[in-house]
Amino acid sequence: MRYLPLVVCKSHYSFMKGIHSIPELVEFAVQHNLESLCLADEEGLYGAVEFFTSCQEAGIKPLIGVELAESSHVVIVIARNEEGYKNLSKIITDVQVNKVKLMNALKPEDNNLLILCNDSFLLSQWKKNENIGSVYLAPIVSDAKALQSLLIFISRWTDILHRFPAIPIVKLNVFSKNELILYKLIRTIAQHRTLESFQSEEAIVFTDFSGPYLPFKPIVSSEEVAKMCSFEFDFSQYFFPHFVIPET
Repeated sequence: MRYLPLVVCKSHYSFMKGIHSIPELVEFAVQHNLESLCLADEEGLYGAVEFFTSCQEAGIKPLIGVELAESSHVVIVIARNEEGYKNLSKIITDVQVNKVKLMNALKPEDNNLLILCNDSFLLSQWKKNENIGSVYLAPIVSDAKALQSLLIFISRWTDILHRFPAIPIVKLNVFSKNELILYKLIRTIAQHRTLESFQSEEAIVFTDFSGPYLPFKPIVSSEEVAKMCSFEFDFSQYFFPHFVIPET
């Protein structure tokens, strides 16, 4: 089956993970004729408004998401609509402030969100749920090692293959070979490692990935993902926080 993978990026709001500003990301998307782009910064929506307005001005469909991690368990959560954005904001608060476990913070039945996951533990837990309408396998076609790990896991748990549709993704971390050293530096500093220990597959230069064959059915292409998401910021009115003033 032919498909276009969803391009997912991080901005410099993801400390020690993203190396590009939001205007740079959007300009790169324009140059590569991307019709949609997903921003998934680490545990925060700091760049969401800037990303939304920049994409709209450039004629690109913005998808607002977040990368959430707990130990080695990582998911990307995308808001489909206004209710989804509210729910996503609450999830971030629960995980960051209230220290709620990722497994408990995420609701696989919440159809206002898209939960993209290639984590074997989370998938093996969620497959037990009756309603898992928001969970999608997320094979990273730009990362051969991660893709191979997912395929090996799927070969052992074939029932997962039939329970979850797949949204293939490409991670946009590095624009060109000229940026490789910068990306390697910030990642090794963040992980307290040496440059010599950095594996080449950890920094993939973006190319026009024509999706490889995948055994998943159905496969949801990036165009379909964009149609599934209708969230937009409403700048037509003001919203002020409500404070209850105690009587004196």
